[in-house]
Amino acid sequence: MYEQAQQFNSDALPEHEIKIRLNRFLFGKDDWDKPCQLLSGGEKMRLILCCLTIQQQSPDLIILDEPTNNLDLQNIRILTRAIQLYKGTLLVISHDAVFLQEIHINKVIKLKDL
Repeated sequence: MYEQAQQFNSDALPEHEIKIRLNRFLFGKDDWDKPCQLLSGGEKMRLILCCLTIQQQSPDLIILDEPTNNLDLQNIRILTRAIQLYKGTLLVISHDAVFLQEIHINKVIKLKDL
């Protein structure tokens, strides 16, 4: 996991800064050597968001498909905060009205039932 995070370290942040950021996304010392293939879906999402903060160059577009499904409350808060700090375009598919409100979605497209 630490090696994955280092791949996004294009600004040569010091090792302790990478570990601080991993900790912010709830990856403690015991997780740093864990292979990414053993991560749950929520952990993978957190790691990706962590890597984007390390890279310090966010993508122009993030697409999220039901991002809060199968996440506990703590992980939803982490995801929400990370998305709130994102300055690019979001395309979000979600039934979670609270999440959509908290990330300040300003345009909604509703599909009719067939």
